[in-house]
Amino acid sequence: MQYISDPHTDIRLVRFEAGEIDRFASLNYELFKEKRIINRTNHNFLVSLACIKGDIVIGFKIGYGKEKSTFYSAKGGVLPEFRNKGLAKAMMHEMMSIARKDGFELFEYDTFPNMHAGMLILGLKLGFTVKFAGYNARYSDYQITLQKHL
Repeated sequence: MQYISDPHTDIRLVRFEAGEIDRFASLNYELFKEKRIINRTNHNFLVSLACIKGDIVIGFKIGYGKEKSTFYSAKGGVLPEFRNKGLAKAMMHEMMSIARKDGFELFEYDTFPNMHAGMLILGLKLGFTVKFAGYNARYSDYQITLQKHL
C-alpha cells in the first residue's frame, strides 16, 4: 500500500497491491449493486487506487494494462456524498500518471452516460475523445469508450 496524501485535506489517495482489491468490495456493491469488481485480477499490470477518509474507503478506481500500449481503467466510483469534490479527477490523474510512467501510450475507459453521466463529462473535460459508442443491452444504456494519448 502506498499513500499519496494531500496535506490540505483529511482524504488520502492510496495505491493498493493487486491482492488488496477486496477492500473495495462493499463500496463496489453499494455503487454498482454487483459483487464482481472486475472480471479477473491476474493482469500483468494492475493498478488499484482508493480515496480514504479516516479508515473508510469513499472512492476507488481500478485498471490494468490491456494491450502493450493501452492502459484500461476498468471501474471506479465515489460515494454520492463525496462527489463533485475532485476525487474521481484526482484518481484519474494519478492512474494516468502511473500508466504513463510504466510506458503506456494510450489510456481508455468505458462509461454509461445514462447511469454515470459525470464520468462522460469528466473525460471530455480532461481531453478524452470518443473511440466507440454503441448500445449495451446488458446495462440498458449506451456504452461510450473514451481514449486519451498519454
